[in-house]
Amino acid sequence: MEVRFFFDKAAAERRSYTLEAVHQTIKSLFATHDLPCVSDGDTLVFKDNGHSDDFAAMWDIILSLLRADWFMDCAAPCVWQDEDGEEDILAQAGKV
Repeated sequence: MEVRFFFDKAAAERRSYTLEAVHQTIKSLFATHDLPCVSDGDTLVFKDNGHSDDFAAMWDIILSLLRADWFMDCAAPCVWQDEDGEEDILAQAGKV
C-alpha cells in the first residue's frame, strides 16, 4: 500500500503556508505511526510496513486530513494505491 500526496504551492501560499510546512505536517502524522516517507520531493509518498494495522493507521491519517480545511485547500491529486488499484482519496471528502 502507498499513498501519494501532491500539493498546490500557490494555494498553500494563499493560506500563508509554505510547502515545506505542509510537507512537515504530513510527515509528522505518518511518523507517529512509524509509516515511512519513501519520497519527499514535490510529491510525498508513504508506504506501509507490512504490519496488520498499517491499513487502519493510514486511513485514520487520511480521514483526519480530509476533515481539515487547510488540507482540502492545499491538496492537489492524492492517490491511494494497493493491490486493488488506485483511488483518488480527495473524492472521499464528501463522505467524511
